[in-house]
Amino acid sequence: MAEGELRPMLNVAILGHSHDGKTTLAEALLFAAGAIPRLGNTDQGTATLDYEPEEQHRHISIQVGVATLPWEGRRITLLDTPGFQDFEGEVLGALAVADAAVVTASAAAGQVSVGTEAAWSHLTRRHLPRLLVMTKLDKEHADFGATLSALQGRLSPRVVALEVPIGQEHDFVGAVDLLSGRALHFDDRGGHQEQALPAELEAEVAGRRQELVEAICESDDALLEQYLDGQEPSPEALLEALRRATLEARIAPLLVAAPARALGARRILEVLASCLCRDEEPPSAGPPQLLVFKTVADPFGKVSYFRVMEGSLRADAHLANPRDGQEERIARPLRPKGKTLEPVDELRAGEIGAATKLVHTGTGDTLGSKGCAQLPTIQFPPTSYTMAIRPRSKGDEDKIHQGLLHLVEEDPTLRLEQDPDTKETLLHGLGDVHLDVALERLRRKYQVEAVLATPQVPYRESIRGSARQQHRYKKQSGGAGLYGDCTLEIEPVPRGEGFVFEDRIVGGAIPQPFRLSVEKGVRQALEQGVLAGFPVADVKVRLVDGSTHPVDGKDIAFQLAGAMALREAVEQAGPYLLEPVMDVEVVVPQDHMGDVIGHLNARRARIGGMAPAEDGLETVAAQVPLAEMYRFPIELRATTQGKGRYSMTFSHYEEVPAPVAQPIVEAHRAAMHSKEMAAS
Repeated sequence: MAEGELRPMLNVAILGHSHDGKTTLAEALLFAAGAIPRLGNTDQGTATLDYEPEEQHRHISIQVGVATLPWEGRRITLLDTPGFQDFEGEVLGALAVADAAVVTASAAAGQVSVGTEAAWSHLTRRHLPRLLVMTKLDKEHADFGATLSALQGRLSPRVVALEVPIGQEHDFVGAVDLLSGRALHFDDRGGHQEQALPAELEAEVAGRRQELVEAICESDDALLEQYLDGQEPSPEALLEALRRATLEARIAPLLVAAPARALGARRILEVLASCLCRDEEPPSAGPPQLLVFKTVADPFGKVSYFRVMEGSLRADAHLANPRDGQEERIARPLRPKGKTLEPVDELRAGEIGAATKLVHTGTGDTLGSKGCAQLPTIQFPPTSYTMAIRPRSKGDEDKIHQGLLHLVEEDPTLRLEQDPDTKETLLHGLGDVHLDVALERLRRKYQVEAVLATPQVPYRESIRGSARQQHRYKKQSGGAGLYGDCTLEIEPVPRGEGFVFEDRIVGGAIPQPFRLSVEKGVRQALEQGVLAGFPVADVKVRLVDGSTHPVDGKDIAFQLAGAMALREAVEQAGPYLLEPVMDVEVVVPQDHMGDVIGHLNARRARIGGMAPAEDGLETVAAQVPLAEMYRFPIELRATTQGKGRYSMTFSHYEEVPAPVAQPIVEAHRAAMHSKEMAAS
């Protein structure tokens, strides 16, 4: 059968913990199917799906890798996802277009890793069918029994072994198919040959087979009745029932493998085809409708990856984006194979494809005929880690900004913001590695270097009491001079009311234009701050008196008089520092609650309450100063092994405690002194 005629189709997302062998497994499957000529290696940077330089030198996946393989008349597309938590957005993009999933679990770990649990939760929420592959059976400390028990205990009792390994660690050579009873000897081409069942495995095989048969029969009323009557169903009936239960996500079969040597790869492909491929297919007739799940941008353009949800896509297709009505043209459909994009004549419903030069379309968008409905958008996780980003060299600001806009376009979990208070450029993401990788891509793709720094806290200043201050600005230098004189009264107003200016001049002590000059000077001084260089907030200023000069009275003189009078009045009115306080909600496993509350208390938090959440988790609500939160995401991940999450929103401003405020004020004064010394 020609490759273009391959039917049906299966899009499989490969998920799991970082370094559990997802990309290596994808490589082994491609190799066993003949889609690639040799087995690549992630450590050597030769894997088909880890081709970005940032992936190769870190030895982790940071984006979805896409490749298609032919298998027994079917087209199977692999969506290799990152296991590192910072790149969760890539996982969610892949799941939006996947029909099923393979979840990896390392036998060498002997336990369920955080990434495996996270993958399972994603699949459960979406009710996606799944297959588990226990990897690294050939590694030191590999333990099939302990790992299987951990998976059944932490994930679901519906995890059932479909085979038992023949040997473990360096002795791993194959597996026993529990349904057929065949003992399979794996080879380094991904294939297998039948051999005699080792006598030492007979008892374990019998016990595991009974567990498998019972699990299958419990999923089918007719088979269960037959089984309870003492009759074991035929292998064909068991296989068909297993297939139905797997597709309905009521059973998760488990296979064993050593992907780095391609051991067990063909067997996995056989089970994918027999248990996860559906008979029915999306309709290929009619106009195409596409869902874009991934975007790759560079200075020369961008590539959009999509699934054809229905219809067929051919060359020179003109499609509309229902989000904004913009039209896009797809000159030629492309089929991804790692970093290679192969032109094809047609992509039919269910297939994964790519297109270049889509100007108005981003990740999560729908493309279809004019007037088509928008498909449900992909829900990406909110950003949880923020750093300020600055150019390493002066003059690179615009170049960095343009490069970051491209990075944000291809990664919906990156967000760029200009802080209105500090004027800093802030880069938001899902973690420190996420932002570090963004900087590496910025340097590689756009030839510009940036550095990350802890963001400045948008402190405010305010006053406790009232004050009255007059200032006369007078300067003469032979010719026309400068003269401005004003008297101000200041007092605090309730928190949140900001700045109030009142003109209480009676008569013509100050002409109207110069009163506006005084107000302008006051506003400038408030913005520059008095105590520590931060804007002064929640203050009322009254202009009550002043004088002018018929010749020397000037706009700039009254601005300066107003600014100086304001500064002197604030110094008399008991200035103090305010800081932003955030409403924080942290969700963690119950056994980590004590540690997390301890970390929050160390950050000057006020604990508001605790409540149970889903899946055995606990929620703690607190109010925490923003200054204490910038490193919290890293600490939370380390404390909870990646199982905790948090969100925060602005609540209010409140006074900074004196021991905390003092070094902030002193640092500002030292900086001002240095500036004055440099200018003199």
